[in-house]
Amino acid sequence: MSALQSPQSRRVAFFTIGESPRSDVVPEMARLLGPQVRIDEFGALDDLDAAALAAMAPRAGEYQFATRLRDGTQIQLDAAAAEARLAQVMSQADAAGYDMLVPLCTGTAIAPMRTLVVEPQQVVDHLVAGLSQHCRKVGLVVPLAEQVDFFHMAVPLACQTQVVHASPYEADPEQAVRNFAQAGRDLASCDLIVMHCMGYAERMRQAVAQASGRPVLLSNRVVAQALAQLLE
Repeated sequence: MSALQSPQSRRVAFFTIGESPRSDVVPEMARLLGPQVRIDEFGALDDLDAAALAAMAPRAGEYQFATRLRDGTQIQLDAAAAEARLAQVMSQADAAGYDMLVPLCTGTAIAPMRTLVVEPQQVVDHLVAGLSQHCRKVGLVVPLAEQVDFFHMAVPLACQTQVVHASPYEADPEQAVRNFAQAGRDLASCDLIVMHCMGYAERMRQAVAQASGRPVLLSNRVVAQALAQLLE
């Protein structure tokens, strides 16, 4: 676990399905929340040994997640195993006095907790569902090629969708730039585009927006802006 210390008035726990801290995501979100919010970070993979990690590997034909280890390396996990581990870690923090619990994933199913849970998939998908009422086509960017055919929103959209992939955890920066530019070009016919992973950063959103010429929503910013209002 790691913590971002600040003048404390409200406390929020962030949970990644990978390892904490999420230095690629949380600092950007923290700036939107303001210095009055203390953020503690927990990772579903924190302190797991090699055997435990191997047990969470993707299974053939099953949905999988991409996430990040502490050193920045991408790791792919079986979705069901990741959700079960995430629920365990979140339940351990449920009685620790946090104002809100926030999983850093837009695809996980979250069990009910005593503490208020702000579930990114529900926040993002319901917003996009509302926007889709006046769209002909919505574009979605997900991390893995293996997710494209299996991807579904938490609520149905009122228009056509197009899903492409570009990983936020690409090790080669130049390849990452090419991937996001290609994603933007592929989605240029959409009315709006959603970066449907909490691991995407603002620079990635800008790359897709520039290549597509379309408005682009960044999931972690949408969630952070909702949190900022809830925590005021």
